[in-house]
Amino acid sequence: MIAGQVVADAVVHPYNLSAANQNPGAAAQLDAVHAAHLMCSDPDRPDYVLDRAEFFTDFPFEAVARSLFVESDTDFAVIHALPNLGLARSFVTDPVRAVAFRDRHPHRFAVYATVDTPVVDAAIASLEWQVRELRVDGLKLYPAFFYDDTATGWRLDGADFATPVLEAARDLGLRNIAVHKTLWLPPAPKEAFDLDDVSGALERFADLNFFLVHAGAAFVDRTCELLARHRNLYATLETTFSYLVVRPEVFAGVLARMLRACGSGRLLYGSGSNLSHPDLLLRAFAGYELPGAALERYGCDQLTLADRAAILGGNLLRLHGRTSQGVLDAVAGDEYARERASGDAPPWSGLLSRLPSTVVT
Repeated sequence: MIAGQVVADAVVHPYNLSAANQNPGAAAQLDAVHAAHLMCSDPDRPDYVLDRAEFFTDFPFEAVARSLFVESDTDFAVIHALPNLGLARSFVTDPVRAVAFRDRHPHRFAVYATVDTPVVDAAIASLEWQVRELRVDGLKLYPAFFYDDTATGWRLDGADFATPVLEAARDLGLRNIAVHKTLWLPPAPKEAFDLDDVSGALERFADLNFFLVHAGAAFVDRTCELLARHRNLYATLETTFSYLVVRPEVFAGVLARMLRACGSGRLLYGSGSNLSHPDLLLRAFAGYELPGAALERYGCDQLTLADRAAILGGNLLRLHGRTSQGVLDAVAGDEYARERASGDAPPWSGLLSRLPSTVVT
């Protein structure tokens, strides 16, 4: 909680990029993911940066939880299960493991399912199993499937894959659908990450909430046009939030345009931990106000305390049927709350490599 504002993180995902799970043909893509981590980190704070040995591991769920609830002021988070993404032999973030961790800490986490096959019947069967057996809270989709060092894209408004999967999600009772867009993941077709397929899906599935993940990282004006037109579209600001630390003038421009397009009620904070450490982002946003140049250029109102509260967590909790007070009451006195209250923990304190060395004599 920051200044009385509950913090709910819309996207976290412990990456399993260990040597055993890496795709040996994806060295360039793996390097690019670590480069993205470096880009999202403050170069003046090396303690928040994961070196390659730390990053390319089966990153512990516990280390991500500590980054959120002990090392920063986060109160609740959504774990996104991730398919192989061309980087890995299997899931980058396994839904079974994510749900097992959620079930250990049910007041701290929700989990979004994923599907890792372009075969419609198999994808729907997988989703049905995750809803029935894992009791997932939403669905995370990537607009491409990666196999044998190639990738095939699909359209969010397409009748061959997306429409039947979204219909199945709706029939299964899921209402929150997160879709990775704007940030290209080669070797997938670049056009799969464009936004020209979004509007049709928003109109066809007006009763579903769509979260545009990495909103603002590219196609800002087109994103704002979509936000202005579709009330069931939400902007998840994973990656974009890191601009507040590394490119603050870019962050101000993106946020000002989105506020002008739809107000603060459909903007969601996301750290992407372990891609970014949440503490740096939250410290930078505490008390944040848009600079005068952004207000003048984009013609939006100044960010208020209520706006920050909505972006930091109020919007996400509402979409999951939770309240700020309910979250605070549920987590009060748990293991993370007790440790956070006991003092500051260093970044990534859940990693063995960050534990104080012990001298044996």
